[in-house]
Amino acid sequence: MKTFARSLAIALSTSIALTPVAVAAFELPKLHVPGILGGGEQKEGQPAPPGATPDCPEVFIDSGAAMLRSPPDADGANVRYQLSLGETARECVIEGDRLMIRVGVEGSAVLGALGQPGAYGANLRVAIRRQKDDTLVASKVYRVNASIPNGGTRGEFQVIADPFTVPVMSQRAQDDYEILVGFTQGAEKPVAEKKRRGG
Repeated sequence: MKTFARSLAIALSTSIALTPVAVAAFELPKLHVPGILGGGEQKEGQPAPPGATPDCPEVFIDSGAAMLRSPPDADGANVRYQLSLGETARECVIEGDRLMIRVGVEGSAVLGALGQPGAYGANLRVAIRRQKDDTLVASKVYRVNASIPNGGTRGEFQVIADPFTVPVMSQRAQDDYEILVGFTQGAEKPVAEKKRRGG
């Protein structure tokens, strides 16, 4: 977790919001990290980077895309490994009539009863969906890998997605867009139906 936080500090500013898989509402944490515009460490009491806004779209992780197990339908005694999503982070910066969104994702691989140390990977999609018509306006798939060393049972992975840029539709970005995160199986396909709010 500390490693992930340090890596996010390279790319995300004080307007980060951290959420677990349940995607509950959280207050913005008081993090001392550099802004994505202009660099330099953000000190407590200083203003946020130009255009930074806490009004960022919510992150949703679909209940069917938060985990991958091998074999897919194995019971506990026959699992080789399992990949799971953990925490997410996002940052929003307004630049004129455009909204720039950055997303960070953390996850892990855990060996099952039949697992062996090694590297395990999967495709992870990060997407932006417009709420008024449920249209995916931007998405990208990343290959994530977690290495489990000899003698270990767990490895971690992280992704800091390339910035997404979408039109500013109103003063409340969270009412206009949603951020979708989830594993994909094989071909690049849209993230499945989101987990409903309040989960």
